[in-house]
Amino acid sequence: MLVVAVVAFFVGKFYGQKEIEEELYEEKSCVPKKSVVFEHQDKNAKKVVLTGDFNNWDINSDQLFDLGDGNWSITMFLEPGRYEYKFVVDDTEWIADPLAKEFVDDGYGGKRSVVVVQ
Repeated sequence: MLVVAVVAFFVGKFYGQKEIEEELYEEKSCVPKKSVVFEHQDKNAKKVVLTGDFNNWDINSDQLFDLGDGNWSITMFLEPGRYEYKFVVDDTEWIADPLAKEFVDDGYGGKRSVVVVQ
């Protein structure tokens, strides 16, 4: 505990106490998150990742689970809002969700899927 206090003191002096305090006491959202199931079907896929607004389009963040027979699934817990997303198959192929109810132009000649969480 003493080591943490000493490190925090010196880091605070170096980076500025206010920034450190803001990071340590950052307010967390009290908005309840909703579970949203994303599913993809591809019998040839070895890996499927969900990427979108909710994870800063990080292709290493949310890998779907292989349920067998080409079925992939992941449950995400999202705050209410509108999110654009795609599936990334085998690290190379970006695919809009064919089961999505809404799509938008992705700016690259394709489309992004949209999910609205109530």
